[in-house]
Amino acid sequence: MGYKRLSQNNLILTLQASIKSVVLVLIFWVLAADAKTQNLAFITNQLADSVSVIDTSENAIIKTIKVGVKPAGVMASYDNKVVYISNPGNQEISIIDVATLEIIKRVTVGQAPLALALTHDNKTLFVADWYMSSVFAINTQTLEIEKQIKVGNAAAGLAVSKDDKTLFVVNEYDHSLMFIDIASYEIQSEIKVGKAPYGVTIDDDKQVLYVVNVESDDVSVVDIKSKKVINTFPVNTYPYITAIDKINNRLIVTNKRDSSVSVVDRDSYEEIKKIYVGEMPEGINIHPDGKHAYIANWFDGSVTILDINNLEVADTIETGEGSRAYGNFIVER
Repeated sequence: MGYKRLSQNNLILTLQASIKSVVLVLIFWVLAADAKTQNLAFITNQLADSVSVIDTSENAIIKTIKVGVKPAGVMASYDNKVVYISNPGNQEISIIDVATLEIIKRVTVGQAPLALALTHDNKTLFVADWYMSSVFAINTQTLEIEKQIKVGNAAAGLAVSKDDKTLFVVNEYDHSLMFIDIASYEIQSEIKVGKAPYGVTIDDDKQVLYVVNVESDDVSVVDIKSKKVINTFPVNTYPYITAIDKINNRLIVTNKRDSSVSVVDRDSYEEIKKIYVGEMPEGINIHPDGKHAYIANWFDGSVTILDINNLEVADTIETGEGSRAYGNFIVER
């Protein structure tokens, strides 16, 4: 009887140990999952020479990083390891390590680096220089300039095709869009769009580009294959750039001088709603949760968080003077 009772006790102890082990493993995986899904927004503050880092789970600033002079453009690497910041005020690219939130490298380039784009293999960073009417191709491993590509007057917006074969460049003063072969760095084609184009966004599903035209207050829809404008739709005053809300099949365009965003149907290109945000909104990103858009407001020095399902402002975060966040600014850490 004693032996039997002992065996039962041993079995109970073994089961308890097993249960504890399973619980610990589950806790570990939950914590690991939480750690993997921390999303950070890197907001350039042009008048404060800084970048505000927002933890989007709390909608709170966790660090302010001093960068170069007059930071404007931002490009997060596709592996979420680094963030590139353009500083036109001192002709520099600051490279921020996402893990430590520290600047790890600085690269001098051009006269007024502004828009940034990156190949999807993270090997080449493209920098549009406003004053030099050029785009610089930088090797991200060596941080050496591989090529200076002469483009149109006032290069303003950049985008890279998903297959890394084509670079799209918007030339504001030429009112044009260029198609550049990345392998050869040769200009393939140039087409006219609206007046004073600025931001350009790729819609991979539809294989079109949305080119926002600042002075004609509209957006040109460009078919990538035919290299032709296939539609133009009006928005509001001094539009800046477009974000794509794929879940709700909408486009969201920031209107700088109207202090609003235009929410547009992605098929009909009809405006669904105009929503007032902060003053002089510029950069916009859709959060990975598919529920919110983060919008940087230049004049307010703030970020508006938009509930894109209900089309209402959910929150506002004070950042720094002259918040621009022109580019891809949300990363996972």
